[in-house]
This record gives sequence, C-alpha cells and structure tokens, in this order.
Amino acid sequence: MRANGLTASANKDLVKEINALKAQLKKLSAAMEVEAGDGASRALDAVESKSKQAIDSVIEAAQTFIDDYGDAARERIDALAKKSSQLREKATESLVETVQERPLGTLAAIIGIGFLAGYLCRRQ
Repeated sequence: MRANGLTASANKDLVKEINALKAQLKKLSAAMEVEAGDGASRALDAVESKSKQAIDSVIEAAQTFIDDYGDAARERIDALAKKSSQLREKATESLVETVQERPLGTLAAIIGIGFLAGYLCRRQ
C-alpha cells in the first residue's frame, strides 16, 4: 500500500507540475502572441515611415524640378516677349518709313493687293 501511496502522491505532484507547466505555456503563448502583434505593428510602422519619407523626397525633388525649370521657362518667355516687342517696333518703324518715302508706291501696292484679294474671293 505504501507503494500505492507514494505513487498516488507522486501522481498528484506530477499532475500539479503538469498543470503548472500548462499555465506557464499559456502565459508564454499569450506573451509570444502579444510580441508577434507588436512586432508586426512595429514593422508596419517602419514601412509606413519609410514610405512617407520616400513620398516626401519625391515631392521635394518634383518641386525643385518645377522651380528650376519654371524659372528658366519664365526667363525664356520674358526674353521672347522682349524680342517680339522689339521686332514689332522695328516692323512698324520700317512700314512708316516706307510709306513716308514712297507714298504713291505704297498706295499702288495696297490697291494691287485689294484687287488680287477681290479676284481670289470672287473665284471661290
């Protein structure tokens, strides 16, 4: 009987140890689950942070590109406007000089152009 008593006591101790191990495994499992969730959350946060940095970098590069080429385009437009203004002034001066130097020739050219335009319009 004594052997049975030791066995029963040993069995009870073994059952207690097994139950204690089960409880510890459940705690470990829960801790690992929380840690895995935290790890995934940290990984997602890191990816989000990196993507925000990349997007900000691209936006900054695009803004720099626009600023650089926008200024260059503005300068070219200003130069073209100035040059076209100068050409218009020269053409006006040239036309005025031609009319003043040869008024009859200018009048004859205008009349000839008028007849030619009338003739072409009538044909169509």
